[in-house]
Amino acid sequence: MFHSFKWAAVALPVLGILFASGCGTQTSHTNQINAFDGATYDSLLLAHGALTSLQANVTVSYPKYAPIFNQASGSYNAAYTAYSAFRIQPASQGEVSVMIGNLTIAIVALENVFQSDMQASPANVASVRAHAKRLRTSAKQAGVTVSDILTELEIAAAVAHTIPQTGPYAALAEMVIESTSAALAAEIAATGQPIDLSLIQPIPAIQ
Repeated sequence: MFHSFKWAAVALPVLGILFASGCGTQTSHTNQINAFDGATYDSLLLAHGALTSLQANVTVSYPKYAPIFNQASGSYNAAYTAYSAFRIQPASQGEVSVMIGNLTIAIVALENVFQSDMQASPANVASVRAHAKRLRTSAKQAGVTVSDILTELEIAAAVAHTIPQTGPYAALAEMVIESTSAALAAEIAATGQPIDLSLIQPIPAIQ
């Protein structure tokens, strides 16, 4: 999806395209307990897709990021455990919300490390985040459900698009873009399908 775009000076248009492609009226899964169940599953699908993609690249090419990746995967696994318990005992919705919030924070922390090491311009990052905030506000006003994790992944991809394609940080930027692509692909593939916990299993730490 992302390789068709030129990187330089296209971060905001890319964010708009990604945001539009990734958000819409919250879809239902045939076996979901309620809307919260379906939305949480979608959020975990996104996170699982992104982290699984990053895990492969970090393990092979960027082992220095293993500690911060493991923090994010640990937060993911905690969210998965809480969600699995919710599926059995739906009264635990509050705990799941907390864990998803913690997972979002962990993903943002991971993104911040990548953005710093890519030498992303603070001005570009601020501009992308401001644009994302406006898009999200418009989406809410239109009654569209947007996952916090989806928003953060799309911000990361948009920032990565500002990194020169031929520069020293191009490979790192491409890794970030690929992780968002993998996340969106996972969510799209599961649209309208039954909730399947085998698709969002815990992610092992990088040793």
